[in-house]
Amino acid sequence: MKERALASAAEGITIADAMAPDRPLIYVNEGFTRLTGFSIEETLGSNCRFLQGPETDPAAVRELREAIAEERKCEVELLNYRKDGSTFWNRLSITPVRNEVGQTTHFVGIQSDVTRRRVAELRLRDLNESLRSANDKMQRDLRAAAKIQHALLPTQTEFLSGTSIRWAYLPCDELAGDILDIFPIDANRVAFYVLDVSGHGVQAALLSTTLSRWLSRSSLELKTQPVEMLEHLNVNFQLDGDSQQFFTCCYGLLDLRALTLSFASAGHPSPILLRGSNIREFQLPGFPVGVVANPEYELEIIELRQGDRIFVYSDGAIEQAGQTGQQFGIARLMQELSANRSASLQSSIDLTLRAVLNSTSDGNSDDDISMLGIEIDA
Repeated sequence: MKERALASAAEGITIADAMAPDRPLIYVNEGFTRLTGFSIEETLGSNCRFLQGPETDPAAVRELREAIAEERKCEVELLNYRKDGSTFWNRLSITPVRNEVGQTTHFVGIQSDVTRRRVAELRLRDLNESLRSANDKMQRDLRAAAKIQHALLPTQTEFLSGTSIRWAYLPCDELAGDILDIFPIDANRVAFYVLDVSGHGVQAALLSTTLSRWLSRSSLELKTQPVEMLEHLNVNFQLDGDSQQFFTCCYGLLDLRALTLSFASAGHPSPILLRGSNIREFQLPGFPVGVVANPEYELEIIELRQGDRIFVYSDGAIEQAGQTGQQFGIARLMQELSANRSASLQSSIDLTLRAVLNSTSDGNSDDDISMLGIEIDA
């Protein structure tokens, strides 16, 4: 029964004589011949190293030899060669057999074909390496694209004498759907906008970048007409079946000679006016750009006073959910802006948006946040 069991085992079973020179094989079963293609007659009397070849890992061979020299149990996986030259992965386990005085007399070897598993592991490793490489390249591309997007933001710090204009731009990912800019018109006027493309990621960033370039290259006359600018945007950027993208926009013109701020809104959050201890929002109707064919946009004109501050922002500043799930909201945003009235304009923006982020569980936003502030110097 023992002989029949050893002969019929699926694994290759060998016994090597540890007392004879070069430790020759003195027994192999049928499983070994099926695995290697070598007959019993071709195998007996040889050292099992005849299964090794040019692609066999020297480190695994060294580990095996050291275990045999030290007469201890060992398990390694080797790339071995069949009689026909084909290769297979062999999980080889060797165990020393000792006599009654503790002397090692034989080594029993168990060979198992683990080729399918090893090939699957190698393919998975190659796939993971390819994915890592692709991910690294994507991350490099995203960082490069983010630099381009940031380069479209205003670079000046002073636009009109007698005013301060500052901003904050906080993407929630590498690329943002928000964008803002300021255009000097002449010595007394600047135009500005804050826009927010629906969605996140590359698609939203591509549209926001396109819009930034498109707005910067618009005619001077169009740049001074907030309602006409939004209407022109709506004609040229209609929602289509492929992208399903739209955007909100607040576009305005600051005129220091007339001491007025004119603006129109396309579905964008309401601008906020902070005047002394009083604060209010300006709610203007208007569909986001691209949603309907012929929206009606309204022009709002604010007569300014010295010390006034106007804030235009994207919805990430008010729709950010806090730890309880409640949105930050316009009321709390206005409260923070009022509380930071004595700080500089930039500090006021930074402190207010820090309060927005601090309201979250991890201090991070799940939406892009932009804010533009304008102050009429006292």
